[in-house]
Amino acid sequence: MLVGNVALICEGIICKTCVEMDIDIIEIAVNPDHVHIFFKYPPKYSLSYIAKRIKGSTSRILRKEFPHLREWCDDHFWAPSCFHGSVGNGWDVVERYISEQHTHEYNREK
Repeated sequence: MLVGNVALICEGIICKTCVEMDIDIIEIAVNPDHVHIFFKYPPKYSLSYIAKRIKGSTSRILRKEFPHLREWCDDHFWAPSCFHGSVGNGWDVVERYISEQHTHEYNREK
């Protein structure tokens, strides 16, 4: 599960991967079983390529650093699918929603 140090390291890996690809993270929230990322990316990358890079790097590094995660995730760390969407005028709504995920998850863990 993506909690505690696992969540912190996961967020760090995502941020590092995005920096390497010139992607600007606007908001990120790591939840126990999924991640929300709101970002601006250069048109040279497709969303599917970005998702593949982020999922690949986090899976590889987290499983190496936290061997107990292998019991939780069997053969695949992430689900094979993911949701991508574009934002027009609802930018502030999406940013606020993702920002509030931290508060929601923190309160749930208490």
